[in-house]
Amino acid sequence: MEEYEKSGKVFIAYRGQELKERDIVLKLQDICPTGYTVKSLAREEYGVVMAKIVVSNYYSDRDPYINSQSKIASVSGYNQDEIYKAIRKYSNIYSIDDSDRYHILINKIYKDQRSKVFKELSGTMDFCSVIWDEKKQELLAGVTDGQGIYTKLYYGLTNNNGELMFSNSKDVLEYFCYDIKQMDANTYMINSEIFNLDGEKIEVSSPFIKKTKENTDCLFDSLNALLVTITKEAVRDKIEANLEEYLDSEDPKKRLMDYILKELDTTTQREILSIIKKVIEEYKVESNIEQTLRALFDKILADYTQTINVPLSYNIYINNSQVGKTTGAFYHEKYEQILRQTQLDEPIMLIGPAGSGKNVAISQVADSLGLHMYYTNNASNEFKLTGFIDAGGHYQETEFYRAFKNGGLFFLDEIDNSDPSALIVINSALANGYMAFPHETIERHKDFRIVTAANTWGKGADLQYVGRNALDAATLDRFDNIFFDYDRKLEECLYPNEDVLSFMWSFRDAVLKTRVPHIVSTRGVGKVYKKELNGIPVADILTSNVVKNLGQDDLNTIIGNMKDIKRDNKYFEEIKRLQLRR
Repeated sequence: MEEYEKSGKVFIAYRGQELKERDIVLKLQDICPTGYTVKSLAREEYGVVMAKIVVSNYYSDRDPYINSQSKIASVSGYNQDEIYKAIRKYSNIYSIDDSDRYHILINKIYKDQRSKVFKELSGTMDFCSVIWDEKKQELLAGVTDGQGIYTKLYYGLTNNNGELMFSNSKDVLEYFCYDIKQMDANTYMINSEIFNLDGEKIEVSSPFIKKTKENTDCLFDSLNALLVTITKEAVRDKIEANLEEYLDSEDPKKRLMDYILKELDTTTQREILSIIKKVIEEYKVESNIEQTLRALFDKILADYTQTINVPLSYNIYINNSQVGKTTGAFYHEKYEQILRQTQLDEPIMLIGPAGSGKNVAISQVADSLGLHMYYTNNASNEFKLTGFIDAGGHYQETEFYRAFKNGGLFFLDEIDNSDPSALIVINSALANGYMAFPHETIERHKDFRIVTAANTWGKGADLQYVGRNALDAATLDRFDNIFFDYDRKLEECLYPNEDVLSFMWSFRDAVLKTRVPHIVSTRGVGKVYKKELNGIPVADILTSNVVKNLGQDDLNTIIGNMKDIKRDNKYFEEIKRLQLRR
């Protein structure tokens, strides 16, 4: 008990629902030396408890202390000899008369500025403190220079719910918590994030897991809580070995999959998968058991996403260093390839059928890279790229000019519908790194990127795209080709209707097989899906979006070649009855 007899100021600060004031007070009473008592402060409606071992004749209005007006509570550890220096220094500024009422000083400095209390006192008074701001609903903890018994500050997560708790005694904290760490001198913590006294965030090498509403009862934490309470290493090893063997089996995965897939609606399934994915990405794997659990959930997530479509996110790298991350969304299967090659500053030509989602994918790439997208629909002449001086002597800017000068992703759609001579402008700009516009010559911006889209391979018109031009060899050589076809996985994510998808996919396959010049695009699937949701009659949907521009003979040929579709599909049943009048 020597440590506690020296200080007489062991304290606990806690916010959560797992523990009550009585639990904390009883533990402090167990270690309370003769001549000392336990004082506590509880804000039950907020789940906040502060308690401290104090001398028996301790004044009742002292630490733990709450200001009834500002609603700011605090509990601290400090060196008594340094209180007087601090009070003398700040007494005039903060109107403090009693040299022993340091807690009032802390409260007033905190009210002046959130983290100022630690920075202001770090040069005068060695102390640690936890402050609860009722108005901000914020738990602030910090420690100044001292690292003696009076000014050590530890934090950990409670054994069951993983809620945050602080104490200046590691021994006491170990009774309630796991994953215990000591705060460095001259740092403070707000909402699980640690900062230095200048307010700069500190990246901790092995931070504890942030608790959120979604992962409070995470299996990772529950198992950790169980294992840390077992002191015998042999018993822990045996549990870990048996658990790993169980998790390696198919039983836990099958049980969880069966429940989610059979009992929950699709929206809930997606939400669950998104939470699992988030936990896996944020969780810092350390022990063998945690690695096994993560591998299990990785496998479950991979299996689920084959059945349920979950929004994805991609990491963005430059020179093998991650510089960002996309938001969760549905992406075309070629999105990541386009993203990476655009990062490498490679001009790209997406080649694929109409309505396959090229425009959307390029817009997503621009957003992911933080670039503005400049759009031009074919270059029918060079002035559509270079701009021109109008009759009033004013230069008329183009999207290409803005992107080349200011940086951004320039998207030239239907490049194979452009005037081949106009494309010499782009070839010249890419080759030289500068460009002569009608009113000025400028150097290419370092963040300029270019992506083009075509329906053909640049060899000229074909049966479906009869108005396309042949591109010269220099243009074709300049661009990396990426074939951009219809992505059924993306269509399934965006338009989750089995009748619509199975019919449209079968119809598209039959069109390709019979070589009937007709387009069944992702855009077309979306239109059918939208009308389905709005209750438009099936016959009207078919005539306005599926069979338009087809003759009866071609339609009959396509229908006769439709495979892998249920005979009772309402779209298939209706299209067989269609009689086209041309």
